[in-house]
Amino acid sequence: MKEMSHNCVAVVGSMTYALKAQQVLAQAAIPSTVIKTETASSHRGCVYGVRFYCAQENNVRTVLSTARIQVKQWKNE
Repeated sequence: MKEMSHNCVAVVGSMTYALKAQQVLAQAAIPSTVIKTETASSHRGCVYGVRFYCAQENNVRTVLSTARIQVKQWKNE
């Protein structure tokens, strides 16, 4: 049977913000992984985000908003 869990990514920018996002998501019992992402913009340097299950997207948006972590882009993988 095919697994229905798709991954989503919240692109936050720096490694520092990605680690902070992962920490606040862990406190909310939402598993996530810090990843380096590719962007099509002219942004210089590395861009990081957190990967999580798309089924948790509404919860992730709420938790990150409450923690005042600005998400630059939301992606589906």
